[in-house]
Amino acid sequence: MRELDAALDELIDRFGKGPYADEVVRARAAHAERTGRVFEDDELYEARTVAFLEWYVIERVATGATVPPAALTYRELRDAGDARADLVKALVTSQRSLYEVRALARGRIELLDLLGGAEFRVTEQRAMLGVEVGDVAELRLVGAHSEVRFGRTFIYHPKAARAAIVERARAMLAKGSSRRDVIDQIAQLRVQVTRYRHMAPARVYELGSRIMG
Repeated sequence: MRELDAALDELIDRFGKGPYADEVVRARAAHAERTGRVFEDDELYEARTVAFLEWYVIERVATGATVPPAALTYRELRDAGDARADLVKALVTSQRSLYEVRALARGRIELLDLLGGAEFRVTEQRAMLGVEVGDVAELRLVGAHSEVRFGRTFIYHPKAARAAIVERARAMLAKGSSRRDVIDQIAQLRVQVTRYRHMAPARVYELGSRIMG
């Protein structure tokens, strides 16, 4: 896990400043447009900032580029025979989705991918305080060293909204929306929960597009 963290930190450090500073600004604006804008005093701000940086280096294709920063770095390391290439490749092939917690055990968490139906066993030695069976969250899973690990994206959704999330996801996928479209629209609804505190969270997800205008 420390090796994966170090690889991700190196990517963020390389592509998050200097000549890439303007690109970060453009990326942040695009990310906020897709997932809902949050502010420094919002409860989601820290988690969303962490998720943005991970998305920025792993998924986003910069202006004038053909692949995301992580994929570019993987090719460079691979061609140079650098052992770190495998770690960066693990990040490149990671999967961001909406998951439900199905079981908790010491050192292991079982998840169901609500968009694709696959089941995963994630190796996790850290204490996941507050996490319960039935929780729904946007997570990134990374396969490395024959194990599945968590990335840094942890955006929790109200447990009561599970049915509404699944219904909306199925409807969007049936109409040809991408998994990313689904995840990002659900992320917008999570932001709206903080704006409509007078309304039951599940209802916010049910009304969805009407609330987002």
